[in-house]
Amino acid sequence: MNSELETPTFIKYTRNGLQPHLVPEVAAELGELPKITRVQIEDFLEEDMPACTAFGDGLGAFVALEKPDILVLDTLDPVVTFRTAKATNKAMGIDSDGGIKRLTPEAFANAVDSLLPDIVIPPADYIEDPLPSLTQGKRIPKSVSRSKKWLDEFLARKTSRAAVFAPVVGSHSAELRKGLSACDGISGYSFNDVCLQVPFAEKLDLFRHSILHLDASKPRYMQGASAPDSVVRAILYGVDLFDSSYAYSVTEQGFASLYHFASGKGASGLSPQRSPISGRLDMWDPRMFDDFSPLADDCCCYTCRNHHRSYVHHLLKTKEMLATVLLQVHNLHCYQQFFTDIRSSIETGTFAADAKRFLERYDCRAPELDLPGAIDPLTRAFDELDILSRQASSPTTKIQRKRHVEPQNINETES
Repeated sequence: MNSELETPTFIKYTRNGLQPHLVPEVAAELGELPKITRVQIEDFLEEDMPACTAFGDGLGAFVALEKPDILVLDTLDPVVTFRTAKATNKAMGIDSDGGIKRLTPEAFANAVDSLLPDIVIPPADYIEDPLPSLTQGKRIPKSVSRSKKWLDEFLARKTSRAAVFAPVVGSHSAELRKGLSACDGISGYSFNDVCLQVPFAEKLDLFRHSILHLDASKPRYMQGASAPDSVVRAILYGVDLFDSSYAYSVTEQGFASLYHFASGKGASGLSPQRSPISGRLDMWDPRMFDDFSPLADDCCCYTCRNHHRSYVHHLLKTKEMLATVLLQVHNLHCYQQFFTDIRSSIETGTFAADAKRFLERYDCRAPELDLPGAIDPLTRAFDELDILSRQASSPTTKIQRKRHVEPQNINETES
C-alpha cells in the first residue's frame, strides 16, 4: 500500500463491492475521487465463509476494484442502524442474506489472509441497542472487554501486512470508552456508533473521551457521520476519515445535492422553487416536470452538463434505473467538491470560521457551537441518512421515498 491520501477525506462506500448505482466506466466520469474504497464482509456472507476467500487473487480483484485504490475491509455496513444478531463470547453476530452468521476473530483473520485488503477493521462487540436506557447492567463493560479480547486474538493470528484500524467501543459510557489505549500493531482507529441514537453533539463528546488515551498521530475514521453538517462538526473534533454513504442516501430518496462548503457558491444552483436551507432539490417534485435547467447551475458534473431536471424527474416517475445513476454521479461529485473545499479552507487557516458559516447557512443544529438549527422536519438540512435508515432498503429508487412529516426525536432532543 503506497498510496497517500489528503485528509480529511471520504472512503468510497460500496454495497456488495460496488459503488451504488455506478459501474466503473460511469464512476470514471467523476474524475479524481479519493483512492480508497471500503467493503464490508457481511455483504458476502451468504454462506459461513464467503466465496471470495477461495478466489485466490484477493478481494480487490474479485470485485474488480480500480487500481491503485486502498481497500478497507470492515465487518458491518455503516448505513444499517437496526440489527438483530447478538454477539457471543467467541463471535460477533451478523445479519446476512444467508441468515445470522457468527464471525470469530480467527475466521476474520483467515479471511484477511485470503482477501488481501490494505486496511482492516477487526470484529467488535457493537451494542445494537439504540437508546442508552435500553443498555442495562454489565452490557457495556462486557462489550468493551470482548472487543479488546477479540482485537488481541485477531492481531495474534493475522499474518497479512494489512494495516489495522482498532474499533473503539463503549456505547454511551464516556468512562469505558477510554479502555482502548495505544497498543502495538494498530495503525488507526474506527469509531462505529451508528446504532446509538443519541444527539450528534453527545456522540462528539463521547468521541472526545475516546481519544484521550489514543495515539494522536494515527488516523481516525468515524462511521455514520457522513452527512455534511456532521462531517464539518466532526472535523472540528479531529476526525480524519468518513465514508460516502451520505451521497447514496440522497440518491435513494430522489434528491439532488445543492450544498457547497465554500461561501459564495451555490446560490445560482438553487431554484426559487426550493429554499436554500435544505441544500437539496426534490426531483420527485411535480414542478420539475417542465424545468429544463441543470440540477445545479454552477455544477460541472456529467449529469448537469448533459441532462436537466425535467429528464431526471421523468426517469424517476417511470422507474428507470438511469435516474439513480445520474443522481449518484451528481451527488457524489458534489460530495467530492465539498471535501476539496474543506481541505482548502484548512490550508488557509479559516476552517473554524468557514465551518460555522456553513452550518449557519443551512440552519444546522450544532449545540457545541451555539447553533440551535431548524425545527421544521420538512426544512431540516442533511437528514437523509436518518430517513433512509428508517425505510426498507432498495437496490434502486423504485418507490418514492417519503419525507417524514413528524419531527425526528433524535434531533428534537439535541440541546
